[in-house]
Amino acid sequence: MQILLAIGSVIAAIVLIKIWTGAMNVKVIDNESLASVEARHPYLPKFGAIAVSVVIAGFLFTLSLKFGKNTSIASLWGSAALYRTIFVFLAICALGLFERGRWHGSKDRYEYFFAFVLGTIVTWILIAFKRSFFETGVQQDPFLMALGITCIVIGWRFLFGPWKASIKATVLGTFLFWVIYAILRFKTREELIATGLASIVAIIPVLVWSKLFLGYHKQRMSIVILAFFAGMLSTVPILFYSELTMRSIQLNFFIFKIVPINYGTSSTDFVSQSVFKSFSGTSSIVLTTLVTYLMVGVIEEISKYWVLRHSSKEFFRSVDDALQLAIVVAIGFAFAENLVNPTYFVGFVRDYLMTPESPEWGSFIGNVIGRSVLTNMVHIVSTGVLGYYFGLAFFASPLIRDQFAQGSTHPIISVIHRMLNIRSEWIYAKTQMALGLFFAIVLHGVFDFTVSLSEVLPGHPTTIGALLGSNQDSFLHNIAITLVPSVLYVVGGFWLLVTLFEWKEDRKDFGAVVETQTFVS
Repeated sequence: MQILLAIGSVIAAIVLIKIWTGAMNVKVIDNESLASVEARHPYLPKFGAIAVSVVIAGFLFTLSLKFGKNTSIASLWGSAALYRTIFVFLAICALGLFERGRWHGSKDRYEYFFAFVLGTIVTWILIAFKRSFFETGVQQDPFLMALGITCIVIGWRFLFGPWKASIKATVLGTFLFWVIYAILRFKTREELIATGLASIVAIIPVLVWSKLFLGYHKQRMSIVILAFFAGMLSTVPILFYSELTMRSIQLNFFIFKIVPINYGTSSTDFVSQSVFKSFSGTSSIVLTTLVTYLMVGVIEEISKYWVLRHSSKEFFRSVDDALQLAIVVAIGFAFAENLVNPTYFVGFVRDYLMTPESPEWGSFIGNVIGRSVLTNMVHIVSTGVLGYYFGLAFFASPLIRDQFAQGSTHPIISVIHRMLNIRSEWIYAKTQMALGLFFAIVLHGVFDFTVSLSEVLPGHPTTIGALLGSNQDSFLHNIAITLVPSVLYVVGGFWLLVTLFEWKEDRKDFGAVVETQTFVS
């Protein structure tokens, strides 16, 4: 039976590869005749690629069966698992037949149905992997976990195909629909009511912030929805990583092993074992807190950058496009974060409206406004700055060409170009991208650190006067520590983003940047 399962898995993998590469060609190849396409057999990768994949998968499978004992794939075998496998396999085959049939009819006739079906199947596969590996004791097998995580990562990448904006938004929206359904179906009636009310409240700041920033640059609604869905999805890798750390899961890839640890532990180890080990007491605690929040900034900003890059970059026509869509991604991230974290909007509804004998509207509105204005603006500013620099990097060639034509010089870039014979455009793009990530991470981490500073300092000072040790009659005792970053990020951040939108160079339409990509050779 295990041999049959292995053979069936290989067949299913080949069929899935066939469907996916075919879908890539459907959307990428617009002007090539059907005969020409079929003549070069675009639906399957080279035999060597398939053979290597099968050998690696078989090797992992064999090791898992040998060393995993009751926690290996063998423990998943059973009638229920067999029926689910058959169902998924038949669904994949049906999708393959459907996709092939689309060539012989109207090209766009069923594309939204195709997007929904593809999003549904990929989502079910990802959810099945997650439950199989996290809820059956399989996490004790590091080899199988490595294989499973690799499959999940590949499936995650499948969600961001090279389709037009409306199709991408449909696929991502389908994924979000099924994930939300999978979460809510186990909730109690009270939890569903709290989640529903929290969702209604959380959508209000989304509409307000979107209205403010979408007015500076005209954008197609399908692209805006796509960026918003992508922003919501950018929380998934963070939650997934937290799941790995909480369960102490190890991933063994034969030549190396990955042991995910939480931010606090890694920050403590960094401070205590690096050049900062001479720090002690309060200074060590403060430094550890700063490093922790910077690491949070690294994870969150890179996640938002990844979804922005893979969902929206082909729709960039100007730097303003990158800036605006990055802001929409940040708004989507903040919306999902406010709902996923049980201590935020859902917690506010439960603690201030449902649990007390009479609703505490003042506390509820105060906490909601704090999250909606301050915390959302932190995400908007940090990711907006990242998007601006991403736009500069994306349009590096026309930008640096225009700057050289206007007499502007980049001495450092010119020196590196002459010394290493590297194209100036490449140097400029990588420099801008590095600056964008750096500023986004620092902006994000410094804010979180500042608002948490009073919790780690002796005496827990809450005002500027208490922090500086000023006299009791000083006006500084009337200024809360959190007020300073709040004003800087809300007022200063909004002014910064508006200035970037109004910058003449950022409005210049460069058109579509053509990138040559080979999906199947």
